[in-house]
Amino acid sequence: EKMCSRCHAVGPTGRSPNKLAPPFRHLGENKLYDPDFVQRLQDGYSSIHRAMPTFRFDRESAEAVASYLKAIQTKKN
Repeated sequence: EKMCSRCHAVGPTGRSPNKLAPPFRHLGENKLYDPDFVQRLQDGYSSIHRAMPTFRFDRESAEAVASYLKAIQTKKN
Protein backbone atom coordinates (compact mmCIF):
# COMPACT_ATOMS: atom_id res chain seq x y z
CA GLU A 1 0.00 0.00 0.00
CA LYS A 2 2.76 2.41 0.99
CA MET A 3 4.70 1.89 -2.23
CA CYS A 4 1.97 1.43 -4.81
CA SER A 5 -1.30 3.10 -3.82
CA ARG A 6 -0.24 6.48 -5.19
CA CYS A 7 -1.03 5.07 -8.65
CA HIS A 8 -2.75 1.67 -8.23
CA ALA A 9 -5.90 0.52 -6.49
CA VAL A 10 -4.24 -1.98 -4.18
CA GLY A 11 -7.29 -3.54 -2.53
CA PRO A 12 -10.17 -5.72 -3.65
CA THR A 13 -12.26 -2.67 -4.64
CA GLY A 14 -11.84 0.89 -5.84
CA ARG A 15 -10.31 2.71 -8.78
CA SER A 16 -6.66 3.42 -9.35
CA PRO A 17 -5.73 7.07 -8.73
CA ASN A 18 -3.79 6.97 -12.01
CA LYS A 19 -6.18 5.89 -14.76
CA LEU A 20 -3.29 4.29 -16.65
CA ALA A 21 -2.32 2.07 -13.68
CA PRO A 22 -4.33 -1.16 -13.50
CA PRO A 23 -5.96 -2.10 -10.20
CA PHE A 24 -3.89 -4.83 -8.61
CA ARG A 25 -6.93 -7.13 -8.53
CA HIS A 26 -6.86 -7.15 -12.37
CA LEU A 27 -3.21 -8.06 -12.90
CA GLY A 28 -4.09 -11.59 -13.92
CA GLU A 29 -2.70 -15.04 -13.51
CA ASN A 30 -0.14 -14.87 -16.30
CA LYS A 31 2.03 -12.38 -14.44
CA LEU A 32 1.45 -13.53 -10.87
CA TYR A 33 1.78 -17.26 -11.38
CA ASP A 34 4.96 -16.97 -13.38
CA PRO A 35 7.53 -18.96 -11.35
CA ASP A 36 10.02 -16.11 -11.73
CA PHE A 37 7.72 -13.38 -10.36
CA VAL A 38 9.02 -13.55 -6.77
CA GLN A 39 12.60 -13.50 -8.05
CA ARG A 40 11.84 -10.47 -10.23
CA LEU A 41 10.46 -8.68 -7.17
CA GLN A 42 13.76 -9.38 -5.41
CA ASP A 43 15.95 -8.39 -8.36
CA GLY A 44 14.11 -5.13 -8.93
CA TYR A 45 10.65 -5.02 -10.42
CA SER A 46 10.04 -2.22 -12.87
CA SER A 47 7.84 -1.45 -15.82
CA ILE A 48 8.16 0.06 -19.25
CA HIS A 49 6.22 3.01 -17.88
CA ARG A 50 8.63 5.83 -17.03
CA ALA A 51 6.53 7.00 -14.08
CA MET A 52 6.82 3.66 -12.28
CA PRO A 53 9.87 3.39 -10.05
CA THR A 54 11.83 0.17 -9.63
CA PHE A 55 11.04 -1.71 -6.43
CA ARG A 56 13.25 -4.29 -4.73
CA PHE A 57 12.05 -6.63 -2.00
CA ASP A 58 13.76 -9.12 0.28
CA ARG A 59 12.64 -12.74 -0.22
CA GLU A 60 10.05 -12.73 2.57
CA SER A 61 8.48 -9.46 1.40
CA ALA A 62 8.48 -10.59 -2.25
CA GLU A 63 6.63 -13.78 -1.31
CA ALA A 64 4.14 -11.76 0.77
CA VAL A 65 3.50 -9.34 -2.13
CA ALA A 66 2.96 -12.22 -4.56
CA SER A 67 0.60 -14.00 -2.14
CA TYR A 68 -1.43 -10.85 -1.55
CA LEU A 69 -1.73 -10.10 -5.26
CA LYS A 70 -2.87 -13.66 -5.95
CA ALA A 71 -5.46 -13.45 -3.15
CA ILE A 72 -7.21 -10.35 -4.51
CA GLN A 73 -7.44 -11.27 -8.21
CA THR A 74 -10.81 -10.87 -9.88
CA LYS A 75 -11.92 -11.02 -13.45
CA LYS A 76 -12.06 -7.62 -15.13
CA ASN A 77 -15.62 -6.68 -16.11
